[in-house]
Amino acid sequence: MAERWRARLEWVAWFLFMLSLPFTSFPLVKRLTGSNMVAPAALLPLGLLILISFLPNVLRGQPLPRQSLPLLAWLSLALVSAACAFFLSIPPYHNFTLVDSEMDALATMVIGVAFYFIAATGANHSKRLWFLLRLVNWSGLIVTIAALLQAGFWRLHGGYPVWMEQIQELLVTHQLYLERASGFAFEPSWLAHQLNLLYLPWWLASSLRGTTVHRLRLGPLTFERFLLVTGILALIFSVSRIGLLGFLLMIAFLFLLAVLWLMEWLEKRALATSSLVGARRVWARIGLRAGLTTLVLILLAGMFLSAGYALSKFDRRMAGLFDFKALQSGSFAYYANQLVFAERIIFWEAGWKVFNQFPLLGVGPGNAGYFFPQTLSAFSWNLTEVSTLMYQQDTLPNIKSLWVRLLAETGIIGFAFFITFLFLHWLTASWLRKASGVWGSLGLAGMLAIIGLFTEGFSVDTFGLPYYWISLGWIAGACLALEKDWGGKLG
Repeated sequence: MAERWRARLEWVAWFLFMLSLPFTSFPLVKRLTGSNMVAPAALLPLGLLILISFLPNVLRGQPLPRQSLPLLAWLSLALVSAACAFFLSIPPYHNFTLVDSEMDALATMVIGVAFYFIAATGANHSKRLWFLLRLVNWSGLIVTIAALLQAGFWRLHGGYPVWMEQIQELLVTHQLYLERASGFAFEPSWLAHQLNLLYLPWWLASSLRGTTVHRLRLGPLTFERFLLVTGILALIFSVSRIGLLGFLLMIAFLFLLAVLWLMEWLEKRALATSSLVGARRVWARIGLRAGLTTLVLILLAGMFLSAGYALSKFDRRMAGLFDFKALQSGSFAYYANQLVFAERIIFWEAGWKVFNQFPLLGVGPGNAGYFFPQTLSAFSWNLTEVSTLMYQQDTLPNIKSLWVRLLAETGIIGFAFFITFLFLHWLTASWLRKASGVWGSLGLAGMLAIIGLFTEGFSVDTFGLPYYWISLGWIAGACLALEKDWGGKLG
């Protein structure tokens, strides 16, 4: 009896978890955690799922994904780095203390790892995974409808209706943005983060492979293909430059896969019937590959240049994209400032200098900002955002790049553990891609999500948002599920 009620409660918790994903900064979570920005609504059902799903599975002998071992090593090293930080000469910054900054950072790390293991738990049973994939589509529909409504009202009326602002105040800790869609995320770039790391990879993979987890299908039209179109529009209206770049890289990767297949097909078809032998046959194969590679490079360059030109006309921040006069000063920072992203470059540089000082274990989670007054470049102090942050805001500066943060706060060892964790999931996703049906779509989606994470890692530096953790957890969980079905290990 108790087990039946636990199972029912678990399904309800999964339902709430998936449908809470659109909300990155939920007011109730803000009040509970004190975090104004990183306050995902999914944190509320996460604790319940740990108690009624993850822990019971572990106690019943369900193995943890083998791919998670580098992640656990990274988390352990972060704890060691945090302890060692108390023996470093860390400069003071405003009223912040080492204990507070480290506890906040470690909490977000633990939350991220918890999201990963919960996602892996959800994906390790095919029936439950299909249920979650349907729910992620419905939660994605919430995201895209909100974003497209915001874009529509702004472009038609130059503002938002009162009811939309009231809903925003109820569900998000930040007001609506002018000219840019943000959905139910804290800011437009976080909307792009959601789309690129969870929704668009799944919809794109399902659309290309023609799979769906829903029963209704109207010829070639599936729910995932409809969502893909709305998701791309939402991404465009977010006007997130790093988000658009990430999606273009996903398209470039798919294009590369198609060209590799075409190259293999042409070799078999053209050379199989050819009378060439010996060295001539080898040179013919080399020439064919070189020609196709050159064509691919030209097409990809054209795609990125065309996208850059379109963005320079669509986004006023990018109007000077092809104006290279600022580079004559000899500093890339002036050109970056012309495109309104100099602040990010400067914060990355400051974090890199911290890593250079403490390359092995870093300065401990959450502690890189203490060094910014010493590591910020002279040019940076002329920028409004930097001076406002350093003199007027009572917040500890952050690096604004996941990759540089990993280096600065956990050192080269922590960075290596995290990259190994991602690499193992890339290998697992590539194995899954060879499977048929939805399993193959999930594998391709995992590869696309990792590509998206590569670019998003230069914009967002938090571990507390669930989206890439869920995509990675699904890869590992699906691997376990397939091993159950096949009765053996994947490799």
